[in-house]
Amino acid sequence: MAERRTNRTGLSRLRPLLPLAAIWLVGLTILLGLALQRRVPYEQLLLDPNSLNEVPWYTGLVSNLGVLGWTTGAATGFFGAWVARYGGRADAAALLGRGAVLSTVLLLDDLFQLHVAVEPLLGLSKPVIYLCYLLVAAWWVGTQRREIRRTRSELLLASVVAFGASVVADQVGVPGLDEQGSLVAEDACKFLGVLAWAQYFTLTSADIAASIVNELRSIGAGGDGVLDEALEREAAVAVPSPTA
Repeated sequence: MAERRTNRTGLSRLRPLLPLAAIWLVGLTILLGLALQRRVPYEQLLLDPNSLNEVPWYTGLVSNLGVLGWTTGAATGFFGAWVARYGGRADAAALLGRGAVLSTVLLLDDLFQLHVAVEPLLGLSKPVIYLCYLLVAAWWVGTQRREIRRTRSELLLASVVAFGASVVADQVGVPGLDEQGSLVAEDACKFLGVLAWAQYFTLTSADIAASIVNELRSIGAGGDGVLDEALEREAAVAVPSPTA
C-alpha cells in the first residue's frame, strides 16, 4: 500500500495547536481558580502528597498502580470505541464506550475516595454506594451481554470475582485473619481485579481494531484503488464537505 501521509506546510502545521489551545485554556482557568481561592492552601492542591507529608516515595504505591490500571481501562476503552465507530461497528463501540464511562467513574472514585467523601455529605453508607456501582455495572453487562460474549469475557469475569472478594473482605472480613490481614486481602483482591479489568479493555480494543484493519486489507486485495476509494468514502462521511 502506498504511503498516504503528506508533508504539512504553512498554516496546516498550526491546526493541531487549536485543540491544544482549548485544553490549555481550560487548564489555566482551573489553575487560576485554585490560585484565587483562599479556603485550601495552594500547595496542598499543587504538590505531590508524599512530598507534602514528608513520607517515603513508595507510600500508596499499590493504590497509585490501581489508579493507573483504571486509567488504562478507560483510555483504551474510549480509543477502542472511536475506532469501532469509525469502522462501522456500532455494537462494539457501545460496549467499549459505555464501559469506558464506567471505568472513568470507578477511576474517579478510587482516585478521590468519593465513596468516603459522599458518605457524610449525602448520608449514604459505603454498602449503599457499592450497591449503586453494582447496579450500574449490571446494567452495562445486561445491555451489552451479546457483544460481551464475542470478547474475552473470561477476563471480565475474573475481574468481577476479584472485586466481589474485595467487597466481602471489606464488609465482612476474612475468617482466620485479623483486621490487618483482612485489609491486605481486600486490597490485594481489588488490585487483581483492576489488572484484569484493564487487560480486558486493552485486549478487546486491540481485537476490534485488528478486525477492522483485516477488513480493510481484504478490501485492498482487489487493488489499492479499491482501498483508496473505501478510505475516501470514510473520510467524506467523517468530514462532510461544506455547503455553498
